[in-house]
Amino acid sequence: MATIRMISSFILTSRTITTIICFFIFSLSNSFAQSLDNFLVVGQRYTINSKILNESRNYSVYLPASYKNNVDKKYIVAYVLDGDRSKFLEVSGIAQSMHSDANLKLQIPELIIVSIENTDRTKNFTPTNSLNYLDREDVSAFKSSGKADDFMRFMENELMVEINKSFRTVPQSMIIGHSLGGLFALHCLLENPQLFSYYLLIDPSWFWDHNYIGKRSKEVLANRVDLKARIYIALANNMQEDKRHYQWGNQFYKLLKENKSPDLKVDFRYFEDEKHLTVTIPATYYGLRYLFEPYTIDINEVTKDPNILVNYSAKIKKELFFDTKPDQSFVNTIGYVALYDRQLPDIAISIFELNTKNYPQSINVWDSLAEAYTVRGYIDKARKCYEKILTLSPTNNTAKTKLEELNSKIRQRN
Repeated sequence: MATIRMISSFILTSRTITTIICFFIFSLSNSFAQSLDNFLVVGQRYTINSKILNESRNYSVYLPASYKNNVDKKYIVAYVLDGDRSKFLEVSGIAQSMHSDANLKLQIPELIIVSIENTDRTKNFTPTNSLNYLDREDVSAFKSSGKADDFMRFMENELMVEINKSFRTVPQSMIIGHSLGGLFALHCLLENPQLFSYYLLIDPSWFWDHNYIGKRSKEVLANRVDLKARIYIALANNMQEDKRHYQWGNQFYKLLKENKSPDLKVDFRYFEDEKHLTVTIPATYYGLRYLFEPYTIDINEVTKDPNILVNYSAKIKKELFFDTKPDQSFVNTIGYVALYDRQLPDIAISIFELNTKNYPQSINVWDSLAEAYTVRGYIDKARKCYEKILTLSPTNNTAKTKLEELNSKIRQRN
């Protein structure tokens, strides 16, 4: 079994390297502990010793904001190829921004990001041994090519096993690949389609071995009607180099669209203003947005009809293949928007009530419902909410105080 050890953290800080060294020298002082507040820790870097690849491989892990405190929640893992430091920060930043309940953005679920660094990307990402690039047959840099099956076995039998053992994950995973990384992701889709549920393919190397993927896809897709995946294909403007890149990408997209698998969803976008090396950021954003489009909760729709949330879990199961409930924190935020910003207390109560049904052990949602009941004048119902909180947390002083205040109002009323 693969072994794992921690290497270091990716840390962003405004202090200089010299200052950091000085702090370590004087680490016995209390000031060092206080200085940790100035660090923004993005993720952790690890190594895994692979028997399949016969080498050690480094990777970095980003955990979403709720991971530490929401101990019962499980997460989709997004595996990022070409995952050096800049790529890790890029994808983690985009994913974090697209799930921000504080800013009323819920475009995607929270993701665990696993960013895999390269050793020999040509060897790892290519399905055949070839020296071909378009009309050339002598590209010496491709001599090591053709070991994608080994890398796929490494991911499935070593890395993904380690990640699933170390973190709280759902069975559905995602792969993000650009260029040769996109080629590898395509290879996984064709040869091991159960490995990933979501594919973000950014300007893949269609040229490889005389459009090997195009030829292989015709063989595979003609006989598959059980594919269960969501796929996003982004193409850059490579017309000045060779128009065949665009043609091959379009051909593959059409093959997927013609496939009869009922659970296969695919989208395609041509980024006319982006080149091969600049397309990654917009493609990652739009790709994540498409792949997890059913996950989005529209604030305006919910404040008009809270019952939209009732069917949410079934919708996610059908379209995204995993089990989840409407995000507790985001729904709570919508409830407060309805209660105070839009002056819709009855709508707010319906939203909070649905949240308590989904998260009956959450003190926060019961407190929000009690607040809405109080605003609406439903004192007895509010009392029951605080009593519920005290059954969950008998020493909750806030609930005790609120309950005493409501009991006083009832006595005055009677």
